This record gives sequence, C-alpha cells and structure tokens, in this order.
Amino acid sequence: MKEQNYRVSRATLYNTIDLLMECALVRRHQFGQNQSHYEKSFFDKQHDHIILSDTGEVIEFCDPRIESIKKTIEEVFDIQITKHSLYFYGHKNPTTKEN
Repeated sequence: MKEQNYRVSRATLYNTIDLLMECALVRRHQFGQNQSHYEKSFFDKQHDHIILSDTGEVIEFCDPRIESIKKTIEEVFDIQITKHSLYFYGHKNPTTKEN
C-alpha cells in the first residue's frame, strides 16, 4: 500500500486487527517485549514458538509429543484443553572452532 501511495489511518489498522482477532483469524503474541506480534490463526494446526533473545527471531515448530502431553494432562486432571500456547526463550549457541 505504501508503494502505491495509498494511506490508511492507524485507527483503521487497529480496528481491523481487533476485528480479525475477534473472528479468530489472527492471533496476537507478546514474546516478553513491549511490541505485539500478529500471525494468522492455524485453527487445528498445532504449533509453538522459540524466541531467540539475541536476534529477536521467532521460530515456529511442531512436535507431536506435545499433543501427547496435552492428552495426558486432560486424562490426569479430567479436563478438556481447548487451546494452549508454548514459548521457549533462548539464544543461538556461539559457533565453536574445530582445531
């Protein structure tokens, strides 16, 4: 839109984001910062996040063992989990030189 010299007010963007979140089409994440990150919702596609503190990079991943853990929790506590979020925070390991 910027390239086409088309202007949209911030209020319009914020209202649109709120509407998309209300409809569950977009999810908001705050990875320990003052800034929100938005992503489209994947509904039944489970995925979680790794946040690298040194680069700010966010890596999405999926591990089927997490679904197994979720089912175990449901059985142990006799509950139904309707949604979850899992964030791992870390940083890249420094590269080591081999002799």
